Amino acid sequence: MIEIRISNTAAVQLLVERIENEFKFRIKTGIYSPDLSLDGLPFDELFDLAEIAAFDLVSILPFDVLIKETNIHEIISKAMQSLAVIYQKTDFSYYTQEMAETLISRLREIYTLSEKEKLYIKN
Repeated sequence: MIEIRISNTAAVQLLVERIENEFKFRIKTGIYSPDLSLDGLPFDELFDLAEIAAFDLVSILPFDVLIKETNIHEIISKAMQSLAVIYQKTDFSYYTQEMAETLISRLREIYTLSEKEKLYIKN
């Protein structure tokens, strides 16, 4: 198992930054009104932004790290739980490691298949 060492504070900071960037992008594309704030979003929409942000962050990890067993699901779940305090949405505190694993499992499957079939060699 590869242990990824990052503090929860750093993980939360990266996650919040990515959430804010995704929110700004959605305002720019007209999905959200410019006078709306993250604090004004209902939990479901904020949760979607948070999962997208977490997925984006995981997707930039090195290929070989993601296909091996890591503690990334633990890092994601703790960071997501910390969002409960930041955004005053207690529902984030119920985010589990299993939910994080589900989030990254599809990406892991694609990477594993790519490695198995050596798809990157054709690029």
